[in-house]
Amino acid sequence: MARAPKVQAAETLPLDWDKLDNAAAPREADVVMGHAEAREQIAAAFSSSPPQALLFEGPRGIGKATLAFALAKTLLAERAVDAELSVDPEAQADRLVAQGAHRGLLHLQRPYDTKAKPARFRTAISVEEVRRLVPFLGGTSLDGGWRVVIVDPVDDLNINAANAILKLLEEPPRRTLFLLTAHVSGFVMPTIRSRCRSIRLRPLADEAVAEVLSGQGAEPAFAADAGGAPRQGFVLASAGREVVDTARQLLQRGRLSDGTQHHVLGDLAAARKPGQFEVVMDLILDAIAARAKARPAGGRFAELYVDTARQRRTVDEYNLDRKEFVLATCAALAAADANVRG
Repeated sequence: MARAPKVQAAETLPLDWDKLDNAAAPREADVVMGHAEAREQIAAAFSSSPPQALLFEGPRGIGKATLAFALAKTLLAERAVDAELSVDPEAQADRLVAQGAHRGLLHLQRPYDTKAKPARFRTAISVEEVRRLVPFLGGTSLDGGWRVVIVDPVDDLNINAANAILKLLEEPPRRTLFLLTAHVSGFVMPTIRSRCRSIRLRPLADEAVAEVLSGQGAEPAFAADAGGAPRQGFVLASAGREVVDTARQLLQRGRLSDGTQHHVLGDLAAARKPGQFEVVMDLILDAIAARAKARPAGGRFAELYVDTARQRRTVDEYNLDRKEFVLATCAALAAADANVRG
């Protein structure tokens, strides 16, 4: 998961709030893996009247942003949009996009707040970020070329930012394309959706995920645990097999009835290894979701899932004690398990 970067890096390089230490950022990717149906839909859209806004929907980590950046590179290099959406790492436009330096592209995501104590990424895209679009869209595009805006993801827009994006979507300048990603379709305002062409992406096959992992030096065996999302494969690989297997064993039904096991899981989450808290929390949420799907009383677990996900964001935002949060979550999950058995 993303680590707080040094100030020097913040001044010289673009920052991606969810950049993994062991994987390339979506803007750096040289290839789009899978999603043939989505790429065909994009090509068909550009074969007639180019769209003004596309909404890529699907689970987190399956390649929505990678697809958006590949399309941006194609347009900014003035290549024809086809179903291949091939990237040319040697082309100037492609290199500038990968470096976060192309003047025709604006990428809106959670900003890094250097004024916070400690400095950290914010938990939402604010209206101040969206206001950067006004001078970007108001200026003259390079040589009359495309201007591309990537909002990644729409889920992170606060209400004021979402309303500001909506106004700009109504009448974008000529040769301007908005590319929005959404992890949870229900978080997209209906008025924003009505102004976009929706393209739904599905999780990748395990073989494709394994190819992505091995291509960047990660253990391809984690593809089987990734649920079709290369990002999750990289996350699991960063923690290592021992951590993943230990956490999953502790999260089996009945194991958390022993309170001492809560501390084992809490210690795993509180380890100083970058990204390990996020891995443990992802596995906890996965375990809660599995219970919600598998039991008649799944509503109890669904409520716990939503509450845990919300509190997790608060822990990140205010840098709260991670072990204490995991201990409280384990206690709540153990109580839910006991109530269902009763």
